[in-house]
Amino acid sequence: MAANLESSFVRHVVHPLWAWRDHPAYKRYLVRFQKSQYYNKEQLAELQRAQVSDLLHHAYAHCSFYRDRMQAAGLSPKDFGDVACLRALPTLTKTDIQRNMAGLQADNIPESARQRNQTGGATGAPLQFYVDKERLDSRMASTVRHDAWANYGPGDWLATLWGARLDLAQEDTFANRMRNRLLYRSISLNTSAVTEKDWQVFLADVRRFKPRAMLAYAQAAVLFADYVREHKITDITFDSIITSAEVLLPGQREYLQETFKGTVFNRYGCREVSVIASECEHHHGLHVNADALYVEIEPDTTLPDNSGKVLITDMFNRSMPLIRYEIEDIASWSAEQQCPCGRKLPLINDLQGRSTDFLIMPSGRKVSGPSLTLVIADVAELQHMQIVQDAAEHIILRVVPGKGWSTSVEDTLRKRLALYLEPGVRADVEICTELEISASGKHRFVINRLKPQAASPVR
Repeated sequence: MAANLESSFVRHVVHPLWAWRDHPAYKRYLVRFQKSQYYNKEQLAELQRAQVSDLLHHAYAHCSFYRDRMQAAGLSPKDFGDVACLRALPTLTKTDIQRNMAGLQADNIPESARQRNQTGGATGAPLQFYVDKERLDSRMASTVRHDAWANYGPGDWLATLWGARLDLAQEDTFANRMRNRLLYRSISLNTSAVTEKDWQVFLADVRRFKPRAMLAYAQAAVLFADYVREHKITDITFDSIITSAEVLLPGQREYLQETFKGTVFNRYGCREVSVIASECEHHHGLHVNADALYVEIEPDTTLPDNSGKVLITDMFNRSMPLIRYEIEDIASWSAEQQCPCGRKLPLINDLQGRSTDFLIMPSGRKVSGPSLTLVIADVAELQHMQIVQDAAEHIILRVVPGKGWSTSVEDTLRKRLALYLEPGVRADVEICTELEISASGKHRFVINRLKPQAASPVR
């Protein structure tokens, strides 16, 4: 009872007062997003048209990079009334951002109205960018809306398994502990380097505060489930499990739900634009945050199942606009036109991960990481495996052996993988004690090293 009263006090008093002081535009955007999620197709299209038009006019007038790019594409302000004009612009790559920071920044936004940020740098090359302070308020409103779909909200305790040091780094002081107790209410575990002591402290906190929800890197949630099962722990449960940052591989949703007795809500986002899409209570796909982001999926004939590259235009960030930003992820649109929840936001139903999570065959054909989980689906003698492509015709299976491991299991893995590979591509098994974790704490199932890679999004 006392815990419920405390949560209610935070939800109805502390959080609103904090938001009023530090995020003055938050409530306005939250009310707006709660309404616009139910807009019909025509209303949403008109909303996007108006917001994209405003953004393009702003970028043309105040960002030299975009003005030059638009003029080179034959575009002028008279063309900005139709979102179709976006397709005349080249995509914005991470390399473009790294090389053109000054030209991408709007010359009419003062330093006091923006905040510098950066990605976690999963491949060792953090990407720096700017976000309007008001945009931070609208991002917070989007996140709270999407959290509500997973039955989690301000005032509730949240167990967080995350690997992004930028999110977790906070000095352990009395003031910060009290702020967390009375506002953020997060129990955090840095999954980029976990010791047995870390697990024990985290479990003690979960038992003490009994969070109803868990937010986790998808593979970190699976590792936590592995730990719980291995140690025969039965008292750790969550009503909602929000998985993000990595692709939820086949079978893992059921595994997490069986372990923690709650419902998995898959989420897709990145540090540059925050939440991109989330599942609602019906799980018919991920609803795109289309009233804040204009999302395109550019078809790629080398990819399976009508998939393509995800391009994002943040319709609200003025200090450093991201227009047709190539986030380096692969997805496809859902065939379903609407969800039983009544929300009209479009659906993505097949998020396949980063473009670097695909094997690339000599012919150019791509093989997605999630499809390769069938290689290890029922191999009991295997603890963990990671697939690394280091050359056009060479694959490494990095294996952490389990009980009963033998060379015959190696042969089985090679034969199964060969079904996905083209002739001439060789696969070698490398035995190791642990798998590679990126700088941002992600456990990537497939790693493609064929080409230089820029910064990875942090979900």
